[in-house]
Amino acid sequence: MAVDRLEFQDTAGPPLPTADSASERQGQPDVPFASVWISPEARRAADRVLASGWVTTGGETQLFEEEFAAYVGAEQAVAVSSCTAALELSLRALRLPPGGTVLVPALTFCGAAQAVLHAGLRPVLVDVDERTGMPTPDTVARAGRVCGCPQAMMILHYAGAPAPVAELTRAARLSPTHVVEDAAHALGTSVGDRPVGSLSRASCFSFYATKNLPIGEGGMVTTDDPEFADRIHRSRLHGMSADAWRRNLPGGSWRYTVEETGLKANMTDVQAAIGRAQLRHLDAWQRRRHELAARYTAALDAVPGLQPLKAATAGRHARHLYVVRVGEDFGLGRDELVERLAERGIGTSVHFVPLHRLACFRGTALIPVGGLPGADALFQQLLSLPLYPRLTEQAVDRVCEELHRLSRRPSAAPAGRPRKPPSGGLRTLLVGAGEAGRALARDLGRTPQFGLIPVGFLDDDLVKRQAGSVANLPVLGELGDTGTAVLEHRIEAVVVAIPGLQPSRFRRVARAAEAAGASVRYLPSFIAALRRDVVGSDMRSLDVHELIGRAEVHVVSPEARATVAGRRVLVTGAGGSIGSELCHQVRAFDPSRLLLLDHDESNLHRLQLELDGDALRSDDVVISDIRDGPRIDQIFRDLRPEVVFHAAAHKHLPLLELHPCEGVKTNVRGTENLVRAAKAIGTERFVLISTDKAADPVSVLGATKRLAELVVRRAGRDARSGTVFAAVRFGNVLGSRGSLLSVVAEQLGSGSPVTVTHPDVTRFFMTVEEAVGLVLEAARIARGGEAFVLDMSGPVRIVDLVREFARSMHVPDVEIRFTGLRPGEKLNETLFSTGERHTPTDHPRILAATATTAHDETAAVTERLPDLYAAADRNDSAAVRRVLAELLPGFPAVRPESRPSAGASGPYPDDF
Repeated sequence: MAVDRLEFQDTAGPPLPTADSASERQGQPDVPFASVWISPEARRAADRVLASGWVTTGGETQLFEEEFAAYVGAEQAVAVSSCTAALELSLRALRLPPGGTVLVPALTFCGAAQAVLHAGLRPVLVDVDERTGMPTPDTVARAGRVCGCPQAMMILHYAGAPAPVAELTRAARLSPTHVVEDAAHALGTSVGDRPVGSLSRASCFSFYATKNLPIGEGGMVTTDDPEFADRIHRSRLHGMSADAWRRNLPGGSWRYTVEETGLKANMTDVQAAIGRAQLRHLDAWQRRRHELAARYTAALDAVPGLQPLKAATAGRHARHLYVVRVGEDFGLGRDELVERLAERGIGTSVHFVPLHRLACFRGTALIPVGGLPGADALFQQLLSLPLYPRLTEQAVDRVCEELHRLSRRPSAAPAGRPRKPPSGGLRTLLVGAGEAGRALARDLGRTPQFGLIPVGFLDDDLVKRQAGSVANLPVLGELGDTGTAVLEHRIEAVVVAIPGLQPSRFRRVARAAEAAGASVRYLPSFIAALRRDVVGSDMRSLDVHELIGRAEVHVVSPEARATVAGRRVLVTGAGGSIGSELCHQVRAFDPSRLLLLDHDESNLHRLQLELDGDALRSDDVVISDIRDGPRIDQIFRDLRPEVVFHAAAHKHLPLLELHPCEGVKTNVRGTENLVRAAKAIGTERFVLISTDKAADPVSVLGATKRLAELVVRRAGRDARSGTVFAAVRFGNVLGSRGSLLSVVAEQLGSGSPVTVTHPDVTRFFMTVEEAVGLVLEAARIARGGEAFVLDMSGPVRIVDLVREFARSMHVPDVEIRFTGLRPGEKLNETLFSTGERHTPTDHPRILAATATTAHDETAAVTERLPDLYAAADRNDSAAVRRVLAELLPGFPAVRPESRPSAGASGPYPDDF
């Protein structure tokens, strides 16, 4: 076991983190797997020994032996250089015949089996119970049959849990005199009410740097047999009959004998002095280990697929390790989980590799018939979490939070088949157990078509929390517990139902919920709630399944946080509906700076007020037009963004048909300005927000966005190592400014007919939350040059959506007026062009578009973009269309004639 960090401190504070860890660059300290604290008393004791001039085995060692024996309740204790040496010396002291067989757990440290070999004996491997990590009487008996009659047995108290010593001894048909306990993990363990240290012929303890009594190195053998202790005492130093230090005592003699071979395995007085001083802290350290283990157990109880090992027998656990099994239900394999936690600065370990999987023991150890299936199965799942006295509660909580987040990662679905959405709707946490919250819980509970399943409340009212439940739902904590509650109860949506909640409190709740992976919704004003018979009707707009024929996808995964946390993030078009929602979610992921770029200063001012409750007090708000190349270069040089989300665009389809030059200047040239600046300063991640209209485009919007995608693809191919460029294609975003629903709501509210272009027109739809989740996931999974698309199941007929939305607004007989398709509009959109194929990604609901034909080669785009820009600068719309048609086959070089239609002058969605 490697020591991640050693801390030698004079203070009682927690260990200091290292200075260059990745997680600290992201604003969070590392949680190492092991961290050793050497007490001030131990340092002074070591100094005292060093000053004495006698630093090898001496008086300090003898005192340590006496004090340690008293602590574990043993008659005798012999201090040695390591636990491995203690095991070997104990086996030698048993005086077994050469080649004698010793039962050894298959799941143990390699040094334990090597001690058997070094003693001239042969290990017989014993399978373990998957639930406990330790042998059972049955597996011991089966292993015993391999060798006929074993000469001895080594019993490991795995992770500090009590092993059933007596039962295993009987199963092996051995006397306790031929049992050696590997108590490396077990200082503080008891079997029943008997402490480990006097249960068998010998108990072998470890004082390695990460053990419960950390010295750095060293071991101890305890026994109730004085003769046995004497054998070990002599053999620890070459078999000499007298320790060197005793020869220098008054009355001592230089004479000694060597009657049998021994080892050089003595403990030094420096080690012993440290050990004596550390021993004074052991009880307090053990209490702390139990507290931390209990915190782990409580926090991880609800994590699917994660199970602590069970106790093999009654007794006290030393809590040397906190070991869990990572099952299939967790969603990640053990090895991938280790890597994901390491990426987040959390150290873990695996104890141990089964002996039969190590080449050294395949030819030297005996293996039972039928193999060791328990050890094989358990090894794939074993994971040890950080557990040491100096660990803080906050560090334990952080480990548990990351495990909660990672456990919620969707499992992969077969290629080409969308993952089935969770049945019943989103698990929902209601913030506020007052009148509005209770009414909402009632109506959501009896109206499942809203797509929200209430799980419980949060409320600051102590009376409600002490009552335990409100409206037949549990009260899970106060508002400050939002993040914890989301993780512990696998919450997918949080609805704030406290009318008049202060904006600052709302922002804290929202950030905590979003950081834990939940989307946030809120009720309208309290007055509006009072005026309705059913408060739940205010949530109708959330009924995505009814509107678009599918459940809302919880896209963003916990892993996306690492892409943003601690980094400088720039969002262009930050004041827009997509950009501002993106800023809210990015802010919850703790970037070191969130840079808001837009040319609309009013929207920027509004957004900063929403995010911070104040405005114009930081230089993170940037007024700029992305068409201004020198200004963009200056911004990137000064602010050096590490992650860029590019949402700025002209996106109103009908207007861009009238003004194609403006579309080119912003959507193409503006994107190229940003890409060039990002490449120059080494931006790590750049994600362009594009549209499904970029697939086989026939509109100026689609064509300019397609060219923007190709600019990004070219950058992705040419970028230096460490810089990734990618794009995402949105469908129509429900709830964004100017979207279909906002226009329909306006028309229904005014009593006007709803204008729809064509009875059979279809579109792909996604929610704002899905759109933002797609952007964040793309930043995580991009490798360079891809265009990512959310699997939206299928297109939706606009007429059907309008009628369903009207019913939710209590307008059952909506009047629809058909205006006819406008120039640039398709009857049916597609997500991929004819020259593309789509491939799965590691997210089951996200696909990547890659080119299969030559017409979109980036070289052609590079050669002709100057011509396109020149035509746009001349404001020559006809020339712009001609160049677009040459670059993008299928795009009409001449603008189709607009067909006049009744109602065409009414409100019209921007169609992006």
